[in-house]
Amino acid sequence: MTVIPKAAHSLQAVLGPLAEDVDREVHVVKRRRKFSPATLAQTFVLGFLAKPDASDEDLARIAARCGVAVTTQAVEQRFTDDMAAFLEALFRRAIRERVETDRRLAPLIERFPAVFLQDATAVTLPAELAARFPGCGGSYGGGQAVIKLQTRLDLKGGALDAVSLEAGRDCDQRTPLQSDLATPGALRIADLGYFDTKVFQQFNGNGVYWISRLAFGTEVFTPDGVPITRIEELFGPSGPIVDREILVGKTAKLACRIVIWRVPPEVANRRRQKLIATARDKGNPPPSPARLAWCDWAIFVTNVPEEKLSPEEIGVLYRARWQIELMFKRWKSQGRIAEMTGSTVTRRLVRFWSRLLAMLVQHWLLQASAWGDCRCSLHKASEAIRDHATHLASALGSLERLVAEIALIRSILEKTARRDKRKQPGTFELLNEPEKLGYFS
Repeated sequence: MTVIPKAAHSLQAVLGPLAEDVDREVHVVKRRRKFSPATLAQTFVLGFLAKPDASDEDLARIAARCGVAVTTQAVEQRFTDDMAAFLEALFRRAIRERVETDRRLAPLIERFPAVFLQDATAVTLPAELAARFPGCGGSYGGGQAVIKLQTRLDLKGGALDAVSLEAGRDCDQRTPLQSDLATPGALRIADLGYFDTKVFQQFNGNGVYWISRLAFGTEVFTPDGVPITRIEELFGPSGPIVDREILVGKTAKLACRIVIWRVPPEVANRRRQKLIATARDKGNPPPSPARLAWCDWAIFVTNVPEEKLSPEEIGVLYRARWQIELMFKRWKSQGRIAEMTGSTVTRRLVRFWSRLLAMLVQHWLLQASAWGDCRCSLHKASEAIRDHATHLASALGSLERLVAEIALIRSILEKTARRDKRKQPGTFELLNEPEKLGYFS
């Protein structure tokens, strides 16, 4: 099944039979008069896809597109605790659907059966949910109730491979998504929040490749076990890039490959400024001179052999990790999942779960239309997709019409969602031509 029919099938399934199935557990529809579980899901998900700040009147108009003529008051009455529970349960089921592009992105990516990018984003919830989703509290990124969306994105096809809903106070290193990856030959890329030598050892045993930055303060040894105290000790007469075997961790002594180069001064300075600002905002002591000096280097550790990835390719692949960060940014800036708007806690939660489902649908449509297209801006494409939400609502009853509507979206985006001209190449360009980056940060 190609990506457009797959996206259409998943959209129909989630906003149809799956919604009906979830209702058997949550019972959001007590007596069927006009709304069914399916048309309720369609109204709220596509309504908030079309307008993230949709009013009750807006939702009533979308309901009409879904074949349900109701008043604004009828929509208002659907903002209930049962509705919030129904949408949450639907999201938890919907994330099991896998939609991925059939476009080949780059030969570099094709070396692996999958390239998993792992990261998380947090959303502050109403304080009344602190028992279910406890946050860290405090003033920095705090909140009594916080939900963390632990997410694994497959760069190769753009699919959301896994999403775990966890408490905000839970440590990234301890998420179940850290240890459930066992796809032989796959590559996992994550930031320093997931740095754990025990996990890397587990990946080695499962035949999984990994790339990570080296966490500051981690002890490093030569293959013979001799401690390395200064980065400069690793450089030899071979040139400005270090690429050699080492042992990582005082206890683990994990055998792996280290790749290092010095970053441009402007990059190092930005890193130092960010470190200093973060420490100040958190009320922590200023970073030590050694920590600030660490900013001068790009330091990666990996178990991918040199014949499979060059240092330059490692730099480009790690930079591609920003695709999951940009996805979260679209969800928050365009989909407004982090805005707890509404006059009551219940209305806020219904809006939150509706928006989150809307972003899942948006992601599927991006896979079917724009993912991997070097010419396309995913930000612009996401904005354009919202304009078609009402047409999708009208087409949901027919798979043939829905496929045609998604195909139309794809053809429109190819012409109207072009990336603005930039001096620096984009991620998908770099994956095809790593040498275009010029330097690696």
